[in-house]
Amino acid sequence: MAACIQLSQLTKRYGAVTAVDSLSLEINSGEVFGLLGPNGAGKSTTLYMLTGLVRPSSGRVTIFGRDLQRRFVDIMPRVGVLVERPAFYEHLTVARNLLLFSLLSGKQVTIDRALDFVGLLHVKHNRVSELSQGMRQRLGLAQAFLAEPELLILDEPTNGLDVEHTHEILKLLRRLADEAGVTIVISSHMMHEVESLCDRVAIINKGRLVSCTRTDVLISYDPSNVEVLIDVPEAAARRLREQPWVESVEAKPGRLLVRLADATSHQLTAFLVGQGYKITGVIPRRRTLQEYFLKALNS
Repeated sequence: MAACIQLSQLTKRYGAVTAVDSLSLEINSGEVFGLLGPNGAGKSTTLYMLTGLVRPSSGRVTIFGRDLQRRFVDIMPRVGVLVERPAFYEHLTVARNLLLFSLLSGKQVTIDRALDFVGLLHVKHNRVSELSQGMRQRLGLAQAFLAEPELLILDEPTNGLDVEHTHEILKLLRRLADEAGVTIVISSHMMHEVESLCDRVAIINKGRLVSCTRTDVLISYDPSNVEVLIDVPEAAARRLREQPWVESVEAKPGRLLVRLADATSHQLTAFLVGQGYKITGVIPRRRTLQEYFLKALNS
């Protein structure tokens, strides 16, 4: 798969502080790429360098096979951006604001389509000053979508949105990647959003790359950590604690939480059935992105 973005030894220093330190990444065309890290890790600075808002101290940003610093004017009309809180002309209507942005883009765009994407078509004639924080955030997304970009760079895109609109925006982003081949780079503190949306996730800490892995690998099932639905959990737990291949057992109403030291779930099931217990289900525990994130930071 061709690369949409290449970061080569990207570094940004502010005096004695190194915000981003020799960061190298390759982001494929058409993928949704998540950027994670604690506060102050360098996520926003990285996104600012991707959009040309911050000039790197050293290193190189290549987008669509072209050097960003040298070909900025050619590249950016193909890129939609939402970083921090979007700014608008408060006294103008929603539609007028987008009209101004469309004129600046130099492209023929359909404002109503962008507003419909983010659920703001019904307030197109309202002044921006009348919008709630969540609506302003959606308007920022509409602005990013406006020129139907090939690349979207989004910093906390669901900030201030309620659960319903967050769900709709995430579905829209996934559809843009899957159906239109749009490459999306997203930074978010909401682990479940990144987990459900992104194809790959990079973790940075103190400006350096800690990990970059496919999301489906990170959140795979853990066969050594299982939940067993069983008829007599307390009695079964006592029997399991006697077995050397069981690391730990916790009895809950109608179920057991079992961590296996040296056995498979099939062996566990066979043992319990052989002891006369009735089992209605064995569910391996699913790893979470949050667990991986914390482990990566502390390793």
